[in-house]
Amino acid sequence: MSVSAKVAEAGAAASKPEVRRESTLLEEAVRRRTAELETSNAQLKERLHRLRDIQEQVRFSERLAAIGQIAGSIGHEINNPLAFLTSNLAFAQEELDRTEGALSAKEYREVREALAEASTGAERIRLIVHDLKMLLHSGNIERSTMDLTAAIRAAVKMAAPETRHRARLVEELDGIPPVHGNSARLTQVFLNLLINAAHAIPPGQVERNEIRINAQLSAPDHVIVKVTDTGSGIPPQHMKRIFDPFFTTKPVGMGSGLGLSVCNSIITAHGGELSVESEVGRGTTFQIILPLSRHIDGGQHGTQGM
Repeated sequence: MSVSAKVAEAGAAASKPEVRRESTLLEEAVRRRTAELETSNAQLKERLHRLRDIQEQVRFSERLAAIGQIAGSIGHEINNPLAFLTSNLAFAQEELDRTEGALSAKEYREVREALAEASTGAERIRLIVHDLKMLLHSGNIERSTMDLTAAIRAAVKMAAPETRHRARLVEELDGIPPVHGNSARLTQVFLNLLINAAHAIPPGQVERNEIRINAQLSAPDHVIVKVTDTGSGIPPQHMKRIFDPFFTTKPVGMGSGLGLSVCNSIITAHGGELSVESEVGRGTTFQIILPLSRHIDGGQHGTQGM
């Protein structure tokens, strides 16, 4: 072998470790860059998700503003004729009862039923207008130290006609400290959630179904209230819309779609949170987080910003 060939062979042999080292460095650089790109991609996806959430919140706020304009302009106009309507219906019912003998039994029954249906319709209009006003002005509520257990039990009592033929109602309410809130408004929230739970369960199978309302202390300064049912559950495609005004899956005449919107507005105005978990065919749980009263046994509890 010539001298030049030997030099070339020696050079090639010496360059192999260098090539391997450079190849390893390149592979490491590619892996590092790939990891950085994956991290950046994940961050972009997260930001896109947050942006979509913000856009949805903006759309929701715009819908609320539109509802506010509608309610503000027509609420008063509806209430005035509605007052005349309900007053005249009551008068007509009284006169019908007073002159009962002037009609046959069948005619009297038919007129009485027609007046009762008209009164029910008028009351439904009144409640829808009331819920609209509640949705718009739920932040303007007076709050003070209140007995949460008493508010829940009042709601349980009022919901009894709807729940008693559908499910066993279980209360777990012992040892709950006072909260900072408005008793009437929170009672309305619990009543709405209990009635929703009842309507998710068909009547006639009380022993097979349960509605459970549980309240317990969470950390040192909040209470968690859960309303759980064994009803039909909420389909996944509806979960993001259940707090939207006028959204309802109930049959016509069963609900205006304002109940959960009002509940959410009231809880938010209390500095709390309302959330939901559900599985079709297994049931639903609504969870409420509320701050405790600012002053309990002379101590301070974290309810800043209330």
